[in-house]
Amino acid sequence: MSAKIQNLIVLLGIILIAFLGYYLYTQNANSQLMNGTIDNQVALETSLFLERLIILQGISLDDSLFSNSRFQSLVDFSEPIIPQPIGRDNPFSSN
Repeated sequence: MSAKIQNLIVLLGIILIAFLGYYLYTQNANSQLMNGTIDNQVALETSLFLERLIILQGISLDDSLFSNSRFQSLVDFSEPIIPQPIGRDNPFSSN
């Protein structure tokens, strides 16, 4: 190979490596920006969760309802589920 072609190949290689480095650097910067946005969103959701947790912890339930005679006199009218046969193992099989 002539020296001119070798120099051209080396120059193209350096340009390619520089472009690749720049591309990877900008991708890393973009991901850091997105992580900052996600961190803010997570912090907001966490604070909302903690606010709701404090509200729920302040609630107290009176369980005397379950010992009330009117509650205990309630009747369950639900019907039992009758087991039914299951279809074929593979509905798409030709057998």
